[in-house]
Amino acid sequence: MRSRSTNVLQGIILLTGLVYMITGILFALSPQLFGTLFGVQVTVDWYESIKFDTFIAPLYHFSRAFAVMVAVTGFAMILPLFDPLRYRGLVYCTGVIFPLVSSLLLLVNGLKYQHTILVAMGSVFGILCILTLAGLMMTHGKAKMGEE
Repeated sequence: MRSRSTNVLQGIILLTGLVYMITGILFALSPQLFGTLFGVQVTVDWYESIKFDTFIAPLYHFSRAFAVMVAVTGFAMILPLFDPLRYRGLVYCTGVIFPLVSSLLLLVNGLKYQHTILVAMGSVFGILCILTLAGLMMTHGKAKMGEE
């Protein structure tokens, strides 16, 4: 039987995985819709001109590829739900390190250049990082003893 703290950690992991999956899939499928959700106006002319710009086109396609990687990371967050002890390292990497670095980068640039979408996503990743870290700290003692 799993402890209450392990159940809390698993809930946080599930939330983190869902955010990664939704964000990644939404941006990979339609960056325009993703931008529209955050109030960024994307015109058809701008979108059509991307494919002809030698600098913007690779960035656009790389960002969509990285969005797919974020979605896949979200699917990988399902593994710790089955065996939290075995996949604890995965939780540290994808639940603490990744959102910490991402949130800092997004928040700094969002505040510097006044982009609401960057600040919003940076805040979401920062909250996920704090929640996951809190969940890991709650289960630290039992994990050391090899219990769930």
